[in-house]
Amino acid sequence: MIAFLLFAAQASASQQYMINLTNAAFQQPFSGIFVAVHNSEAPPLYVLGQAASEELAILAEDGNPMPLVKLYNASEGVRETFAFTEGAPYFAGETASILVDVNSRYPYVSLATMAINTNDCFLGLNGVKVFKTFGRMMDLPGLDSGTEENNELCTHIPGPACDPSGTARANETAEGVVHVHRGFIGINEGSTDLTDEELGANGEPLSSAGYTWLNPMARVVIKKM
Repeated sequence: MIAFLLFAAQASASQQYMINLTNAAFQQPFSGIFVAVHNSEAPPLYVLGQAASEELAILAEDGNPMPLVKLYNASEGVRETFAFTEGAPYFAGETASILVDVNSRYPYVSLATMAINTNDCFLGLNGVKVFKTFGRMMDLPGLDSGTEENNELCTHIPGPACDPSGTARANETAEGVVHVHRGFIGINEGSTDLTDEELGANGEPLSSAGYTWLNPMARVVIKKM
């Protein structure tokens, strides 16, 4: 009986994992990162083809993970949630290394970050099982939260491509559902009627050649410590 209880305690003990998120997208730095350790009772971060939560929209449009942290803090099935901002923003080739504790009751990890030279592109893990996993590697595509039109104007983009960056909204004409992002199209290239605030930091419209990407945008490597 004692041996059985000891085995059960060891099986359910917390395990530490390092999650390494590497930016693989040129000229698309990533924001601070929302992180949650949870079980199946927690809400999903997103559902493809359905509307994003207001909290996810704020991360995808502004790069602010705190509303998601507050949402998950108040949700069932969540062991821990926090914003990881050490070293942010993360440019191409840079890695955010995030240490998490998981166990049999809370075996899943979700995380999300914004590609900040866009209107509302994000990427992340949506309830990935980590507990009792020796290691995993995943490539993440860029996703569109569907909460803001991709007008590619610096008045609406918070990243360093814009100086000053913008926090204006174009929500009325948004797609409405989470879907795979189509990339940075360069819809304003050649325009001569943009305001100074709508132009990029170089004084020109933001271009596809400068800011688009081919999926995946990031690589995630999960290692047991």
